[in-house]
Amino acid sequence: MRVTGLLSSICICLLFICCNGKNKKVETTEKNIIEENSVVENDSLNYLIRDAKGAEKPVLIVLMHGYGANEEDLFPIAASLPENYIVVTPQAPYKIGNENYQWYKNEKDKNGNFGGRKEDLDNSIHKVEDLIKYLQKEYKIKSNRTFIGGFSQGANMSYLIGLENPKLVKGIAILSGTIFSRIKDDKKLDKSSGLKIFIGHGDQDNRIPYSEAETAKKWLEENKYSVDFHTYKGMSHSISEQEINDLAEFIHKNLE
Repeated sequence: MRVTGLLSSICICLLFICCNGKNKKVETTEKNIIEENSVVENDSLNYLIRDAKGAEKPVLIVLMHGYGANEEDLFPIAASLPENYIVVTPQAPYKIGNENYQWYKNEKDKNGNFGGRKEDLDNSIHKVEDLIKYLQKEYKIKSNRTFIGGFSQGANMSYLIGLENPKLVKGIAILSGTIFSRIKDDKKLDKSSGLKIFIGHGDQDNRIPYSEAETAKKWLEENKYSVDFHTYKGMSHSISEQEINDLAEFIHKNLE
């Protein structure tokens, strides 16, 4: 994933140091953008977490990386979110390189549409949902203050988890993603859940075409979902500072 502008600088400045092979600390930049976090290993997924601070009621947001990345990729976004947000970035379960992971193997569905291998999707969805439930219980956060999101593959995962299990979260953030036919063909979707959906996409995306975002918006609105849609002029398959600012505003206005 490519983060443009300030976030690129943050990514370069972060230094991850292993401690005893299990925990990691982050040395901060001079501006103390991120003070401390740790990598947690459990039976489900490894993840990075930035704990909430301050007196305000906490919010939980889980962000899933794209194809070939890992749990460190989206963690710098935490620097742009309020300090009372618990920011969690899990690592996908399928290793494809030294430090590279995927949520599922890309595979066309029976109709020839872009999708993912069913077994991979089901396993990854189960693991992420278990992690969310664990975090909600651990930090005493209800679903109406829980959001999930992701970039590319992580965005596609967010669609699946949010639309198939809408009572688990308040909203989903789709950063350069697409809806699989699996969702559109599902006749059991709870379309009255009140799920809030953020869609952000660059109009110059060369990986997942901008038309996929437009198609998703049309289908969601036809099915009575609430959609907050953002187009980023000139942006390719990446995330911009403006998109992160828009995401933060989306979460804030939908909190209960």
